[in-house]
Amino acid sequence: MQIAYHYLKLREFYGDAEKEPVEVTLEQLAEVLCCTRRNVKLIVKQCQELGWIEWQAGRGRGNRSILTFNMASNDVISSWVRNKIDKGQYSQAMELMRKYDPDSSLHQQLTESIYKQFGIRSTSYNKGRIDLLRLPFYREMPVLDPVNATLRTELHMIGQLFDTLVEWDGSQAVFIPRLAVHWEQNRDGTEWTFYLRKGVLFHNKKELTSADVRHTLMRLGKLDSDCAHQKLDSPSCEWKILRIRSIEATHRYALRIQLDAPSSLLLHYLAAPQASVIPCRTHEYNERLPIGTGPFKLMRNDAEMVVLEAFADYYRERAQLDKIEIWILKELRTQKMPDGGLGGQPILYTHPFQIHTLAPTGTTIMEQTEGGCAFIIMNGRKQGPLLDPAKRRRLRKLLQPEKCVEELGGNRSGAAYSFFPDWSAAIAARLSVENETENAETEREAAAADTRVSLDTDDYQSSLQLYTHAILNNSLEQTARWIQQRCASAGILVHIHVLPYEQFSRPGALDAADIVLLNAITTNNREWSLMHVLLHANYGVHRFVDPVLSSELGQRYAAIARETDPAARSVLLQEVEALLLRHDALHFLYHLRQAAFYHPNLFGTEKINPYGWVDFRELSLRPE
Repeated sequence: MQIAYHYLKLREFYGDAEKEPVEVTLEQLAEVLCCTRRNVKLIVKQCQELGWIEWQAGRGRGNRSILTFNMASNDVISSWVRNKIDKGQYSQAMELMRKYDPDSSLHQQLTESIYKQFGIRSTSYNKGRIDLLRLPFYREMPVLDPVNATLRTELHMIGQLFDTLVEWDGSQAVFIPRLAVHWEQNRDGTEWTFYLRKGVLFHNKKELTSADVRHTLMRLGKLDSDCAHQKLDSPSCEWKILRIRSIEATHRYALRIQLDAPSSLLLHYLAAPQASVIPCRTHEYNERLPIGTGPFKLMRNDAEMVVLEAFADYYRERAQLDKIEIWILKELRTQKMPDGGLGGQPILYTHPFQIHTLAPTGTTIMEQTEGGCAFIIMNGRKQGPLLDPAKRRRLRKLLQPEKCVEELGGNRSGAAYSFFPDWSAAIAARLSVENETENAETEREAAAADTRVSLDTDDYQSSLQLYTHAILNNSLEQTARWIQQRCASAGILVHIHVLPYEQFSRPGALDAADIVLLNAITTNNREWSLMHVLLHANYGVHRFVDPVLSSELGQRYAAIARETDPAARSVLLQEVEALLLRHDALHFLYHLRQAAFYHPNLFGTEKINPYGWVDFRELSLRPE
């Protein structure tokens, strides 16, 4: 329907009057349509065939022709939009309506008709019936390769499409067999052997073997190619901290991993989303349509829709929902879904990226505090005022997390003192007891310290550069502005850079930052979660700390890897957080609230995963 675009452009230039002849030349039309005279003739001919115009050609070059518009612009827009809908291009249809006729009743009708498609239903499909869950989402998902997925929704999707060798059960504090049915280690913990399940199929029907697992783990090691010039045991290389010497497929269903030193972190890393197993030796693999062994197979992933279907050959229990459709509606970035526009079918989801205003009346809402938090990193490697620990400390005094939550509100559920909400709660309780015992003299000293924060700004001659990334509802940008205002009250200028996430996560994108603001995502796999936040290649905390602190952290990481007692290891993890705070390398701000509501006919919605979704494999539809 590119012809509709050309027709509307002509109507806009020559006015909206219909049935009124207009004198034109081919040269004028070519200029309006930004094309050649030859293409103008083709466009005119096509519009004539559609009955949209009448055309009386002038004789000779440069002579005027007579153009008469027969079709109202709204009718052409309507036809164009319906064509997009018929092709399943819903996002493009809404984009057209917003661009050409945002206030029309047709726009409202179209919006309502699309929104009523969402929810759950049992529908006819290939001479049978399937249970379908249809959801809206606000952006594309171009990166579903486990090794590169970092955002919440992508990590959720990884869990639906893939499996890992082992799974960490945080409630029982044990590792559960998944693709590996059994594993064992030698006496000194430097050699691990994993035995694979037989008959596990990838979505392309290829059987899983140890060659696939080796390929997956070797690929993870290559993630650290950017730091290949560093020593093998450099702590700034996330997967190299495991100190893997070799990975060998000893049998079709057996894999041996040899380490340079014992590591209690190995199983935690093998249970991480990035360690989801992919097939080797396939030309079908790509980031948009990856192949896994998970309960759902990815059938489509483009600018309009993501479609998953239950994988009938899944080695565990078959998913009960037959199909998941996620429609990409980019206007949800700026426009929330109407309360009454869901056809009475509540759907995912309100947590921090809220896409509808409120849950329908009477709906049960499930809530939890999200693992992880919003925090800032202070760059201890960049030349500037924040090289001075005292200035970093004064900046932290300005940015009180309690005030941030109080003044910004929204889905910020409480001040953060750790990456993990339960650790935060314990620290908050301790601080509350300490505050109650403070005497008046201590309070006066604190007030004087706050005054010094406001006055001591001589070394902030140029503005501090704060980098963050775009997110739905602009929650990080709002926080960045709050930081900017708090600093301005103390005479410190802050310049904000809001980058698209794709740019934010590129190597070197944050080198010019004095302050980096971001959300950390953590799960109950604490060892991997914390190490991932600290050692991520592009925006991990470790890459911004000064050399002295870097060396001390490296020693702490090695101690964590050596510690075999989980309770003692937890203490070491907390000490790493405390060390970073003592050096004022980072500053915690707030935790986020997750909430979800679902149709009562949808079973399995009792548990929200760490990414704010319910695992699709757990859902089923009440038969009616």
